[in-house]
Amino acid sequence: MKKFLIGSFSVLIFIMTSLFFTVMIIFQDPEFGGNPKKERKLLLNSSKNFKEDSFQNTVKKRNYDFWVNIREMMGDQIRRPPGPFPLIKPKFDKTVSKGLRAIWFGHASVLVEIDGYRVFFDPMLSEAAFPVNTIAPKRMNPPPMKLKELPKIDAVIISHDHFDHLDMKSVKHLDKLGAHFFVGLGVGAHLEKWKIKLSKITELDWGGKARFKGLTIHCTEARHYSGRKSMSNDSLWTSWVVKGPDHSVFHSGDTGFSPHFKKIGERFPGIDLSLIKVGDYGMDLGWQDIHMIPENSIRSHKHIGAKIMLPIHWGVFQLSYHPWNEPIERTVASAKKNNIKLITPKIGETIQIGKPIKNEFWWRSLKKPKTLPKDSGTKE
Repeated sequence: MKKFLIGSFSVLIFIMTSLFFTVMIIFQDPEFGGNPKKERKLLLNSSKNFKEDSFQNTVKKRNYDFWVNIREMMGDQIRRPPGPFPLIKPKFDKTVSKGLRAIWFGHASVLVEIDGYRVFFDPMLSEAAFPVNTIAPKRMNPPPMKLKELPKIDAVIISHDHFDHLDMKSVKHLDKLGAHFFVGLGVGAHLEKWKIKLSKITELDWGGKARFKGLTIHCTEARHYSGRKSMSNDSLWTSWVVKGPDHSVFHSGDTGFSPHFKKIGERFPGIDLSLIKVGDYGMDLGWQDIHMIPENSIRSHKHIGAKIMLPIHWGVFQLSYHPWNEPIERTVASAKKNNIKLITPKIGETIQIGKPIKNEFWWRSLKKPKTLPKDSGTKE
């Protein structure tokens, strides 16, 4: 018996040691990004939101309910659409629109042309939202064009460092196109690891702003968390307001509902367009505190006071357990109930703000394809 226990313990130690070194090797993948160095740590410590070596939400979240998550995970929800989403390949003029145009690239990625400049929010054009392919969430629907087909981008804005929002391949390609990057405090460590020049990175705290060409880019609050190797919260999660001479746009990032939306609306009255997350929530109230349900997305839009809402963060990656179409259906129903002007573009469809918009419930007529597409369109 003693020999058996010693042998079993030795096997367990071997397994644990092997697992530890495997994880350490995986973490060497550059996609996991970098860690804040001494100079950047001084910047983090200057933030009133950075306490005890991590960033904090203004409103604390409730504890996770393990059993609620297990019951939802074991449910019979239809989590994948029956067929691919319709795609429209965007067309770009040499001269950037002086008005306001928005193109949903899927998930939280939106390319905006505002007052003569192109701004790309959370560009994520890769196939998978994690470096380890066997466990990575894969795209259910491709982006509308390949990285190499993108036009020149003036500014890239990143809401936080999770893989479905901060994509190394997309960032490195956009760097080649000459884009300037706006990120929350600490996120610059990842970009620096990927050889983005410091002169092309602007890191901001909540309430911070930066003048960029003819735009003013404001970093605003969100209610979420961060970390690429763990839930370390060592970089800041954000939402953003971009103001031009004639137009303004709000991007919610990934967030739960809280009073911060009302504060943003009071600070920036008359926002033309809000890009607000509606999907990837759960029944667990602790999870909802940092991933708001659609009805709270509509409340957020009302608090922001924007003229039009474009729902984002649904239908591309399966990151939660709800039915694939539940976020958009609940959003449409709540928008109608609250008399909200909602636009529901197809992936790649160009929306011109200020011109008549034909809304379609296109997701209701999806059909299973006879053959699966060979190329998702995510390669450079």
